[in-house]
Amino acid sequence: MCGIAGLVALDSRRGIDPALLDRMTDSLAHRGPDGRGVWIGDGVGFGHRRLAIIDKEGGAQPWLVDEGSAALVYNGELYNHLELRDELERDGVRFRSRCDTEVVALACVHWGVERALQKFRGMFAFALWEAAAQRLTLVRDPIGVKPLYWGMRDGILRFGSEIKSILSDPRFPRTPDATVIANYLSHYRLNLDGNTLFRQIKEVQPGTCLVWEGKRRNETRYWSLPAVPEAEKEDPGEEAVTEEFRSRLREAVKRRMMADVPLGAYLSGGIDSTVIVRLLKEMKTDELHTFSIGFEQQGFNEFGYATLVAQQFGIPHKQVNMTSEGYFNGLPELIRVKDTPLSVPNEVPLRFLSRILKSRMTVVLSGEGADELLGGYTLLMRSPHDFLLARQLAEGDDAFNALDRARLSSTFEQLYGDAVTQGQKAMFLKLYRWMQDDELQRLFRNPEHLKRSKRDIGRFWDRVWGELDAARLDPYDKVLQVLERYHLGALLLRLDATTMAHSVEGRVPYTDIDLVEWVSRLPLKYKLRWKGAAEEEQSRKVTAMEAAGRLDVNKYILRRAFRDQIPPLIADRPKTAFPVPLDEWLYGPYKQWAKERILTRKMGELFNLNELESFLSSKRGKAEGMKLWMLVNLSIWLEMYT
Repeated sequence: MCGIAGLVALDSRRGIDPALLDRMTDSLAHRGPDGRGVWIGDGVGFGHRRLAIIDKEGGAQPWLVDEGSAALVYNGELYNHLELRDELERDGVRFRSRCDTEVVALACVHWGVERALQKFRGMFAFALWEAAAQRLTLVRDPIGVKPLYWGMRDGILRFGSEIKSILSDPRFPRTPDATVIANYLSHYRLNLDGNTLFRQIKEVQPGTCLVWEGKRRNETRYWSLPAVPEAEKEDPGEEAVTEEFRSRLREAVKRRMMADVPLGAYLSGGIDSTVIVRLLKEMKTDELHTFSIGFEQQGFNEFGYATLVAQQFGIPHKQVNMTSEGYFNGLPELIRVKDTPLSVPNEVPLRFLSRILKSRMTVVLSGEGADELLGGYTLLMRSPHDFLLARQLAEGDDAFNALDRARLSSTFEQLYGDAVTQGQKAMFLKLYRWMQDDELQRLFRNPEHLKRSKRDIGRFWDRVWGELDAARLDPYDKVLQVLERYHLGALLLRLDATTMAHSVEGRVPYTDIDLVEWVSRLPLKYKLRWKGAAEEEQSRKVTAMEAAGRLDVNKYILRRAFRDQIPPLIADRPKTAFPVPLDEWLYGPYKQWAKERILTRKMGELFNLNELESFLSSKRGKAEGMKLWMLVNLSIWLEMYT
């Protein structure tokens, strides 16, 4: 795991600035304390900071092929590099190291990038320069575990593992993108369709290749999540599916045990991390350590569950308490590390935990991706239930008596407003957001900015939903596709930022590409189902809010496959978010702290300060602290970067 950076002169009249390349490379030192390398060719310069995981002696980068006919900088792990090495050697390719970097470089040169990517299994972001063709290729792994950004200025293309690398040039524009800011406040996502919070900086999207030959740029999606209509899915039966799922997840964990350094795992006490730890314990012969973090306030840690798991498996386990003071001191620090506002509140404690576990290990396995893969988000996953129920009501289905009809109609009106008449997309997006349109309308200073932002965000979701409609997907599969393709990215960026801030590599078995493709083709009942016939019958006249988590079972196949291998209390435990006491803090002892950070001149350039003050002082409901937290994040970011 590493940090990569580079400069490419797309205008032949421009040269590469060695001092700038040095600054870009060194800005990523936290990602790679074990080595540093810089290479400058004709109109191109690559920089690399190394965190040594495999072949600690022989994996230095940038990696040159045939004395510079091709050059590679690479961040990630190729879990099947040994198998690909054997295949390349049978083709006559010769190696000089045992690192996966060389496999990536020679595979791309020997087979071509497109064919090599179809064979790669891992998490990665890399840049390949081919001198003869004067061609630069930027690539990001299929799911987007590893980040990669790029930007243009004065005929020079810049790229890096983090935005700060591009901003190492003090002349590079730092203009905020109002549309992405609106999207952040609405949907807590830090990017929109390849755009970041900086107008001139883009991200390489997951599963995508960007190729420049001269000034001409071509973008290709080399991998997409399979979209299979429910009627076309095959069902080999529950026993066969259970065995296959268990085998595939075990293989995904085994792949991620590849390392020449100590390895451990996060253990929250939920089923996702518990199953990973169970599989690690089964396969790992030397000592395994697990870690969890929480807050002292009652209800804001999961230590009891994590302790239960660790004791049953006989694993040394460390639990860390974080104070409110530590949290609010760490918030600006992590924004500076990440170059963006934070997307979820638990990023601060996870970064703190990475600092602690670094003293014992360099690689940690984590449970991100299970909820998106297996329908773990309780209410969001049941939102199609409301869409289908509302459609029945609109069609005058006589299954409802007058009392049921009136009650359901009133509840839908409260939850969805006029979205209930606009279809599934509108109903889903009403739930899938923090700030609603009327709140943004009040807060944004420039109505035209907000109007343009709403239009662009709306076009994005129109395109996404149009693709899902064209694939003839079931309403539930549409939600699963959105979660896997778009929601998961924020959590993976969280993992990357909080671990790499302290030179720790985070690995995520639930994002294994073979597992993801196989699960996407499973019938819905293996992810989400009613508890039984009685619960299914009861669900016909209640809303998703009343049914989700009470009448149904999510992540069914995960629970089924490992029920006899983990504590029953964990197997049956419903999903709970990592709890952070934002309401208690931001409407209590940190209310003035939040106010001082939100009502600033920088915020006044985008927002109406009078409305912000009114928003802060008005009586808020439960879970409204999240909105204040997002505004605090945004304000701190604006002060730091604009």
